[in-house]
Amino acid sequence: MKNLVSIFAGHDANITFYNAKTNKYYSIEIERLVRKRYFRLHVDNSPEYQKDILEQCRDIAEESWGIKNDYEAVLISSDGFVQVDTKEIFNTEKVVTVARHHETHAAAAFYMSPFKEALICSYDGGGDDGHFNVYAANSEGFRLLERVDSDFGGGYLLCGSMIREVAEKSRHQLALSGKLMGLCGYGQAYDGMVDAFQQFFFSRDYKQLAQRAELPLKNQDSPWKNPMDNWVFEGQEGYNIAATAQAGFEKAFFSVLDEYDPHMPLILTGGCALNVLVNEQVKERYDRPIYVPPQPHDGGLSLGHMFLYKKPTERVDVTYAGLPILDRDKLALGGKRVNKKEIAQLIKDGKIVGLVYGDSEVGPRALGNRSIVCDPNITDMKDILNSKVKFREWYRPFAPFCKKEDAHKYFESRDFENLEYMGYAPMVKKEYREKLPAITHVDGTARLQTVTEETHPDFYELLTEFGKLSETNVLLNTSFNIRGMPILSSIEDALYVLNNTEMDYVVIEDYLFGKE
Repeated sequence: MKNLVSIFAGHDANITFYNAKTNKYYSIEIERLVRKRYFRLHVDNSPEYQKDILEQCRDIAEESWGIKNDYEAVLISSDGFVQVDTKEIFNTEKVVTVARHHETHAAAAFYMSPFKEALICSYDGGGDDGHFNVYAANSEGFRLLERVDSDFGGGYLLCGSMIREVAEKSRHQLALSGKLMGLCGYGQAYDGMVDAFQQFFFSRDYKQLAQRAELPLKNQDSPWKNPMDNWVFEGQEGYNIAATAQAGFEKAFFSVLDEYDPHMPLILTGGCALNVLVNEQVKERYDRPIYVPPQPHDGGLSLGHMFLYKKPTERVDVTYAGLPILDRDKLALGGKRVNKKEIAQLIKDGKIVGLVYGDSEVGPRALGNRSIVCDPNITDMKDILNSKVKFREWYRPFAPFCKKEDAHKYFESRDFENLEYMGYAPMVKKEYREKLPAITHVDGTARLQTVTEETHPDFYELLTEFGKLSETNVLLNTSFNIRGMPILSSIEDALYVLNNTEMDYVVIEDYLFGKE
């Protein structure tokens, strides 16, 4: 077996490399390379630019991960083609496609999970094999059980487009869903409309939703023409519509899942598996093992396609196998060597610190290698971060992280498994909500990340030192980027954020940088 490379060129474009010599996998989310969120490689770009980007990825793989340009095959995703001859870029004799959209989602999640067999729900805004597929998976492969006629991903996005606070200032329609999920905690669902929204996720008929819910929706015949122009609700009415949409989404999802064996291990994947509120409901509703991967969205498709070409013989972990620091040589520019005790003291003193370590995490959520951290005990820290560092909407929550063994002290959950990727939203215990205001959402939830010494030794050591200074050993973690930009991948960008926001320090590989 020689090296492999797998390409998905649709939105959230990504490329995965397999090093045959070391048996390791690496994934590049191309948006971080080109500094454009939700980047789509094909269609939007000339063949010349596509070739240039793929050549950059090829060179990164060789220089950073030792993967020589000698490949058994180039895999091209079935609904994420490229408009270049990849044999001109990669030294290979074979260019193949072996699977379709949702099967690759399922494979990416299954082979990263701890399960030998599982029920898999893959649901999103659609691929070339539907919008919601249910699989049974085991060592023999994947068996399609059902293809549900629906559009949970697109439907949820359109629900977000109805609300001014979600849609008005958004730069890309794919940003609407995450914002809707954050806003719905401020509302109360209109009980009489929930069924209409539930039906919408199956019917995909926007005009019918307006009629059934008696809502004065705009652009009823063409809501996809420009979703950011659909909004008609704002203020508390908008918040209530958000809550109603979430309630309908949950009811629709469980109407499918409840038809299956409630005891079989369950994997949730596809872009809709980023809905932490549904995931938490699943965890509370069933007494069963559950797994949500760090990159359930289309950013994991090239990895899943590779798994279906070459089945892994053991569990694969690519959590921190993303894009490396692209300009590591800039560490020579300066910076003071610090230890975790000193970083913890800065945080305890109320400082906002950006952290950059090693290769980046995969998936849309920062998990410690490209993170901004601070003390969540400080009352106005959420507002400071939103308005003066992240430059984003006031209602969007921030995530906590803590040691896995401490999680039960601060949060409520049926169990504390699979919380290392911020895939769920457990409740903050009532006695800690006032003590941890910056990470406690208005509905009492928090998108928790747990860490162990094995999963993230730097975060774990930082918590160990912070725990000596604070009564609550929980820290706030948000992605190291600013509004409209992807998670950063260079020292240059990290220092730009430091010097152009109210962030106080950046720590890069334990070197401390202050403002210029």
